[in-house]
Amino acid sequence: MRFSSVASLTYARVNMAEVSERTLQLAVVLSFTSGVIIGWQANILRRRFLDWRKRRLQSKLVETQKKLDLA
Repeated sequence: MRFSSVASLTYARVNMAEVSERTLQLAVVLSFTSGVIIGWQANILRRRFLDWRKRRLQSKLVETQKKLDLA
């Protein structure tokens, strides 16, 4: 078991050595860009949910106030 973990670490080091600087920069930029886009879309969905919840709660409040006025 120990031998396989040492072998995999050595293999990982060899692979990291073979990655060019340009490829690494591209991976970082791509990762950052995708994170920004996903965060932006998540914020849009969050705002839609909050607006929907606000409208729903306002309508429930109006219904409750009508029930209280009738009582």
